[in-house]
Amino acid sequence: MKLAVSLSAVLALLAGSVAQAGNIDYISSRSADFLRIMSRNASTEGADLVSFNPAGLSLLPEGWHFNVSSQTLFKHYTVEATPPGASEPVEYETNEPTPVLPNLYAVYRTGRLAAFGAFTVPAGGGKLDFEDGLRVLPLFETGLEQVIHGSPYVFAAMNSGSVEATSNYLSGSAGISVALSDRFSASIGGRYVTADKTYDAIGDFTVIDGSTGTPIDTLSRELHADKSASGFGAVVSLDYRFSPSVNAALRYETATKLEFETEAEPSAWAALPGLESFTDGYEQRRDLPAVFGAGVEVRPCQRSLVSLSMNYYFLENADQGEDDGYDDNYENGMDIGLGIQYEATPRLDLSTGYLYSDLGGSDTTYNDLEFSIDAHFIGVGARYEASPGFGITASVANLFCVEGEGAGVYEDSRYNKDIWYFGLGAGLSIPTY
Repeated sequence: MKLAVSLSAVLALLAGSVAQAGNIDYISSRSADFLRIMSRNASTEGADLVSFNPAGLSLLPEGWHFNVSSQTLFKHYTVEATPPGASEPVEYETNEPTPVLPNLYAVYRTGRLAAFGAFTVPAGGGKLDFEDGLRVLPLFETGLEQVIHGSPYVFAAMNSGSVEATSNYLSGSAGISVALSDRFSASIGGRYVTADKTYDAIGDFTVIDGSTGTPIDTLSRELHADKSASGFGAVVSLDYRFSPSVNAALRYETATKLEFETEAEPSAWAALPGLESFTDGYEQRRDLPAVFGAGVEVRPCQRSLVSLSMNYYFLENADQGEDDGYDDNYENGMDIGLGIQYEATPRLDLSTGYLYSDLGGSDTTYNDLEFSIDAHFIGVGARYEASPGFGITASVANLFCVEGEGAGVYEDSRYNKDIWYFGLGAGLSIPTY
């Protein structure tokens, strides 16, 4: 029973953060231009400022501005753990790519006013496929069998298994930015988010009486569920230009309340204490937390700029209780990015950047199904002005994590992630006269 209870909450975390870049569920790389510099919070160029510095949109030239981009992700996640009945650790891995991670931005600026709209993927970001399963499956079955047989000595050995999970968040946003003076501008907007997560886990087991070493049963278990939610949040932003070479900006995104409703097939695992969220019709909170962003951009000379950005994630405030899909041991998270850009020619900008993410997790929050571990993110790229008002961006970045080790039931488990990002985008500006 103790094992069943200790495992009871972790399946609810599956597919929590498929593409890690930002904090827990959030994806910070919402354009190909971000990938090439890793710091856009105080930028004043490009329609993708809708995501990073919406107040700065009123500083764009008058007319229409568009930005469209897509990223391709090659993800490699590993879990090294010793399953029940084994003496040596086993490495479970997934290499499922995310072929397309799209973003689309549109801005119209006239006079002191700029109106904007966007379609983004603010969180989630694709699929995980552990073709050989995960150690958590025989742990779940062991917990269930110990309850069924009333014995702490019974355990389940997994003969084969698989775990697939998807997490997709889509968002539409709109708002306005107003230049209140030649130096100061402000913005307000709204964002509507829809989220969908799917879960498919299958395991074939041999149940063994550990006191005698005798097999007592063979069986299969499955879990198939879909969780969906939608919610609305607001974004406010301020921008102040100290001089033509120094710009600073602030941004605050309110929490987005998301009440996930489950559609599920009956599963014996859902009978474990705490796994009620995988029963059909169950509702469970997992909000996108509020975010405070700040940045400063400096041009030390005409052909170069240096950008510094910070995002602070109010994860503790998003924790709505024991049954909200968040581990209570999470702390607020933060990431800090530094970017450098150099104008190699009048048409070609080269850039590079670095972002460090502290996700607020610890060994007590890591488990086979959600290991949000601290990460380093390095990117390089170029933007080429193919013709007046039309630019093409290409970027590549690598996110690599600080290996995490679990605690409690997961104390012998080691977790790691490595993701390559390839971004391609285009920006178009159509001036009005």
